[in-house]
Amino acid sequence: MTEIKRIVLLLLCMSAISLMAQERFYPSRPRNDAALYEGPVVGVKLGCNFPRLYYTNPYLSEMSHGFMIKKSFGVFLEIPFLRPCTVAPELNYQGRGGSFSYRFNAFTLQNDTLTIQHTYALEANYISFRVPVNFYFPITERVKPYLFVGPDFSMVINGNITAPQQSDTLNYSTIKYPYFGALGGAGIRVNIPLSIITIVVKADAALNWGFTDTFSKYEQNGMASSSNVSAYQLQGKRYSRGLEVHLSIGFYFNKYDACSTFQ
Repeated sequence: MTEIKRIVLLLLCMSAISLMAQERFYPSRPRNDAALYEGPVVGVKLGCNFPRLYYTNPYLSEMSHGFMIKKSFGVFLEIPFLRPCTVAPELNYQGRGGSFSYRFNAFTLQNDTLTIQHTYALEANYISFRVPVNFYFPITERVKPYLFVGPDFSMVINGNITAPQQSDTLNYSTIKYPYFGALGGAGIRVNIPLSIITIVVKADAALNWGFTDTFSKYEQNGMASSSNVSAYQLQGKRYSRGLEVHLSIGFYFNKYDACSTFQ
């Protein structure tokens, strides 16, 4: 409930910023259809992330890896700055991680080898600040496909590592907390004008490409041991990457329609 209250408070603040920005960028001018779709937009986005861990160690990279399905949601403020482009800073909560499995020869007895299937999974939740730039290709004033690209600055807030007969909470010794990556993708935006506001609906998909080695320095220098039994070999690097899909709903006030109500 605390997280929801914070998001609502942040959304209200961004709404106020949106109104001030609209006044700044679009001072009083005659109303026309184009004017309905040019103001700053504030909104929320909901979706999911399909993350996976990528290893440079050939032994680990060749194992059977699986994608996860993790939640992703946040708030955004989209500001026009150079037609047909906008910049859309956003604050997100997003789950990342990955898993892989391998067969482990436990022991041999009288020429019989006992083989055990092990699964290792890392699940990490991040707070992310991203600044995508959107490049629009309008079909009409209301329907606008777009491409976008931007940086992703994130920080781990919690998570866990699970392995056979063991589960560890993420901390500074088991993951690197700061994360830097880039995201790029495509989407479509639809503007729905109402009496005093315009509703903006956006659907997009993006690839989030992490550049940060997520192994902690304690794992790398041997001060912290891993949960991952024999498969855990700290030779090389580990990257978090994934595919994101979001549905966003935003709005901005049609100032001219609102004012006309009082005339």
